Amino acid sequence: MTRRIKIILFIAIWLGLIAYLVLSLSYSAQRADEVVCKRVSINITDSSDYRFVTPKIVRQKLTQSGLMPLGIPMHSIDLHTLEQQVAQMMAVREVQVHASNDGVLRIDIKQRQPIVRIFNANGVSYYVDSQGLIMPSMPNFTAHVLVVSGNIKEPFVPRANVNVMHWNDSLQGNKRPLICQLLELASHIVDDEFWRAQVEQIHVATPTDIRLIPTVGPHTILLGSAEGYDRKLRKLRKFYSDALPHEGWNTYRTINLKYSNQIICTKW
Repeated sequence: MTRRIKIILFIAIWLGLIAYLVLSLSYSAQRADEVVCKRVSINITDSSDYRFVTPKIVRQKLTQSGLMPLGIPMHSIDLHTLEQQVAQMMAVREVQVHASNDGVLRIDIKQRQPIVRIFNANGVSYYVDSQGLIMPSMPNFTAHVLVVSGNIKEPFVPRANVNVMHWNDSLQGNKRPLICQLLELASHIVDDEFWRAQVEQIHVATPTDIRLIPTVGPHTILLGSAEGYDRKLRKLRKFYSDALPHEGWNTYRTINLKYSNQIICTKW
């Protein structure tokens, strides 16, 4: 076989391979254009922790908005519009939509994370999430989070997506709004593993009479104002570790942290 014939055969083989690839890709593209959405798979990644959003609620949202893609060719589905529609749901923090070649549309959702539930002076209840944004109470689910209740009067109308800490720089009688102080205190408790296990409720009688209701023991902790809460909690933690194991967790009715250099306890 001459060198010229070898070159011709080599070129012919490569041209054949290229033609085969082009035809295969063309066929695959044609098949992809024919694939319709057969199933919508909705995955709530943190559903074991929160149930503010469920697959049923998401399906209802898409159906009501006319965006349920079942039966629609996969290549014509507007994934960005779908993401925007789901992201508008109050409890959704993050959403991603993916389309597969087998006709399955996958929607992955992360929920907003409430850290505290507020019951204010007007009987209004709402959550505040980890970003300081208000989440309305949901009829289908109650999150087990730290409760803050009592004589709480916000300098704003509590409604969805209001940023509570936006008011942190405003002053009321030369002090930050009470709700901002309370949210800072609540965040400190929630972020600390020890206090998260110890405190189940913050109750406000007045801005200078804030009380902590512990998870363990029949006593009430008199915090006073929210000012210097970190110093007061450090003092209480030392009291918990040094004194209560010897005195007994059921010995005291109140533990008063209002005074800077001492803890005053009242027995039953």
